Amino acid sequence: MASVLTVVAKVRAKAGRGDELEAIFREQARAVRAAEPDCLVYRVHRSDADPARFLFYEQYRAEEAFQAHATSAHLAAFRARREGLVDGPPEIEIYRALTE
Repeated sequence: MASVLTVVAKVRAKAGRGDELEAIFREQARAVRAAEPDCLVYRVHRSDADPARFLFYEQYRAEEAFQAHATSAHLAAFRARREGLVDGPPEIEIYRALTE
């Protein structure tokens, strides 16, 4: 699967809003896994050292699967719900698999 695309995203919750954001992220992860068969992995993590920090680890079968994810109506709806709960824009890094 040399075409696999991996996304690592970091998001910070506004002060005192981490638990609310966690609940939305858990729901978002379930929705993505249910609606996107070409999303291979979609995991959300919360930092032990800084509970306001969240990390997403995502893998998509190919670029097209990631584009479908990025433009999906369900993701747009979750983005709207988390508005006001996040502190700044997410930090996003994209990696492309070099080997199988």
